[in-house]
Amino acid sequence: MRSRKEILTDLFFFKGNLSELQDELSQYSWDSEPVLIINKQDFLSVLNLYILDEIDIEDMTNWANALECRDDLDFEDEELQEIIFELANPEINGEITKERLQKIINNLK
Repeated sequence: MRSRKEILTDLFFFKGNLSELQDELSQYSWDSEPVLIINKQDFLSVLNLYILDEIDIEDMTNWANALECRDDLDFEDEELQEIIFELANPEINGEITKERLQKIINNLK
């Protein structure tokens, strides 16, 4: 059995099928101390996947939904957590476009 940290890392970096990774994570309880802390550089690398057309907006939204509100995942900066919320909830926060995502990326640099 793979560790929670290994699965979370794969989930964060799009290393595998999101649904399968979420299923794999479901074997662990929701309550957990953070086992993976995401920094800005890692976050930027994933956001750029959309800018480079390596993933689509549906993938980005599903990814953000999979990460939102996880106790076992933490971010070095609260702003990153706010971006996850924004990406996971386009019906509340507005459509995610390449232009909007590029502005988010520029603000993080």
